[in-house]
Amino acid sequence: MYVSSTDSLSDRIGVLGGARLLYTHAPLVGTRLTEQWVRPPLHLGKAYHEDGWEISILMSPTAGLLDNDLLEVEATVAVGANAALISPAACRVHTMHAGCATVRQHYTVESGAVLDVWPAPLILQKDASIRQFTRLDVAADATVLLCELVSPGRTAFGEAFEFSQWRSQLRIYREGSLLAYENFCCQPKHGDVADWRTLYPCGSYASFYFLSPEPLSDLIQVIHNLETPDALIGASLLREGGLGIKILALDGISLRKTIFLVRNLLISKSKLNFPQALHRAQTYFN
Repeated sequence: MYVSSTDSLSDRIGVLGGARLLYTHAPLVGTRLTEQWVRPPLHLGKAYHEDGWEISILMSPTAGLLDNDLLEVEATVAVGANAALISPAACRVHTMHAGCATVRQHYTVESGAVLDVWPAPLILQKDASIRQFTRLDVAADATVLLCELVSPGRTAFGEAFEFSQWRSQLRIYREGSLLAYENFCCQPKHGDVADWRTLYPCGSYASFYFLSPEPLSDLIQVIHNLETPDALIGASLLREGGLGIKILALDGISLRKTIFLVRNLLISKSKLNFPQALHRAQTYFN
């Protein structure tokens, strides 16, 4: 299927894939994935259940994303359900002579529900170009832990910040009101990430958004105190009921350590029972 783009010069036939998922809660059973639709290059591994949660493994069994590919993920966590989306392997955004890959994500988390989105890193290879559009709709008493990881190149090939562009737009709505908005474009050839490159020449990036009905103002200083010699952390309160957190780390190992410090802190603050599967390291860190 062809994915058209007004600003792409590539005439490659792109791949349209993705997933539509619905999680619901049933008494005495817990959360179950009750509706699903998946199309390559995305693959949904066999879900498993732990402590009333449904944990789904999303991965791309293909080589990664190429120019004009479109990947769409839509997930709804219904009232009272607890769901997690995790990935066991990084997703490469390949070299592109023209064109751009696109990722669209839409998550809806209803009253009393919990969603943990912990994907593998996007690896931005030389001359790669990607656009991301993410929307999150959250009920006032829902809890969300949304994470994104980005590696600016393949370190084994000596790549660092040689990608063409990384565009990202994120909108978070609580009860229909805009709570957070991000919109940026990184083009290393234009000097957009000069500070990042100077600080950590091969460094990795992570972004967290944590939404909870629990009070969070006391976490800001605690998070800033987590900084290590090989990672920097910035955190700020959203207008109501949420935190935005950014991490820059020296390398993947440093990022792993810092992510676990942050996740453990946020999980503890949520006062919810996250299953052990969401406390363990994912394979892409090894």
